[in-house]
Amino acid sequence: MTETVASSPRVAKRLIRQTSHLNGDRILEPHPGTRYLRSQPVRTSPAAWSAVAMSPVQTDSPVGNRAFIPSVPAAEEIQAAISAFEAAPQPLVLHCGVQHYSWGDPDFIPALMEIHNPRRLPFAELWIGAHPDLLSTVQLNGWRLSLAELISAAPTTMLGAESAARFDHQLPFLLKVIAAREPLSIQAHPTREQAIAGYQREDAIGLRLTDPRRSYRDRNHKPELLVALTDFYALRGFRPLTEVSAELAAAPELGALKTQFEPSVSGLFELYQWIMQLEQPQVDALLSPLIKRLQQERAGIEFDPTDRHAWLLEADRLFSSNGHRDRGLFSLLLLNLIALHPGEALFLPAGELHAYLRGAAIELMANSNNVLRGGLTQKHIDVPALLNTLSVDPAPGAVRQIQPPAGPALPETWPTPATEFLLERHSLSAGERRLIGHCTGAGSIQDSCAIGSAVDSAVNGPRLRLGLVMDGQLSLHSPGQAPLRLKPGAAIVIPAACTVELHSEQHSVLFTARAP
Repeated sequence: MTETVASSPRVAKRLIRQTSHLNGDRILEPHPGTRYLRSQPVRTSPAAWSAVAMSPVQTDSPVGNRAFIPSVPAAEEIQAAISAFEAAPQPLVLHCGVQHYSWGDPDFIPALMEIHNPRRLPFAELWIGAHPDLLSTVQLNGWRLSLAELISAAPTTMLGAESAARFDHQLPFLLKVIAAREPLSIQAHPTREQAIAGYQREDAIGLRLTDPRRSYRDRNHKPELLVALTDFYALRGFRPLTEVSAELAAAPELGALKTQFEPSVSGLFELYQWIMQLEQPQVDALLSPLIKRLQQERAGIEFDPTDRHAWLLEADRLFSSNGHRDRGLFSLLLLNLIALHPGEALFLPAGELHAYLRGAAIELMANSNNVLRGGLTQKHIDVPALLNTLSVDPAPGAVRQIQPPAGPALPETWPTPATEFLLERHSLSAGERRLIGHCTGAGSIQDSCAIGSAVDSAVNGPRLRLGLVMDGQLSLHSPGQAPLRLKPGAAIVIPAACTVELHSEQHSVLFTARAP
């Protein structure tokens, strides 16, 4: 595959700055994503080239850190392609990147995307969106552009006037598929105000965005919704005070924690603060006797994912090393263990301590990658920042159920307090047709509008949707355009200015994400 990169001098200078983190042909961490392209040869715009440069690309020929030649005619071609798209907007296939974090499952995402994975690489997260850490791209008239670049160039067409104004011409959410074979880190996410302050603070002390000591990778908060696709296990929020007291009382090895704990909200926060500030020898002295006893008691017992002590031993096996225990093990005793069945969901606001343990799910969040970690990881742990953002509300973990369709031909949803996103699930039977978007166009699409269908609210106006086909075979029809035929694993963007009609060839499931 041939990638031809061209830009105006102004954009070329910007791209030089954007790719300044590259060192020769080596791509520095933390950009481990791999982009899997299923397309014909295209030319790549500057912003899309930056997205490709920051993560390896699987193509017919290797893409290295190459110089690009400024070209005003090329910039004019890009603008002409964007102008033609604005005149006749249409749904576009997205080319998305995968994060190969070590905890990822080697099977679920490759099966969804029909990717052969003979090396059993961990496929942890499929990113669908416009976050600079792993940008999705589109093709326009032979040019590959990043989704962020297209939205910036045509904000009203892509987002709709109301969303463009409300979200400062930026996509407000990020859609993911997550597949965990092993536990993720104990973590929480900051508020918007904390993210802005933390980002500025790390900038001021000279931490580059690629520095592994960096906690704040952008200035945004990260409320998130997780919807299980398989049986899914997670830690979420502090347990009720009575449960914490009982857990500590049942473990004589943790007498120091029992003495430290006052059963109140402030007492629970102070206990967690005390744990996070312990010296490593103290962590080892408290946890090692407990781990040894549990190993003896559970020898030969089959792993039970609904048993927190089973997870405690599993996490110890994975994250403790050289005789030292990971302090994140304490969180397995203090947090609610949640078991989700497919379709059940968790909503995580800022400051909610949590960890995903195993399973596959859809994730939808504000467009952020800010993570404050508290253990079960070899990555940087910023204890003061984590404690500053922590919310302590000891209560059983709440599970959200899917909300049935509000009417015929409407999707199921998972409403949340988030102002940036809403997740929809379109379940279509064989031969069913369904409209997505707002009422423009003619023919069968206009007829669908007349009888009522999944159209956008007149209050907020049309909105962009990101979509992912999870099951079945679908085709997307829009006025004056050839149908897009989609199979599982296909990701799409439906611009706000575009109305499309779904045609289901068999029972099909499409997840879409939009602003509320």
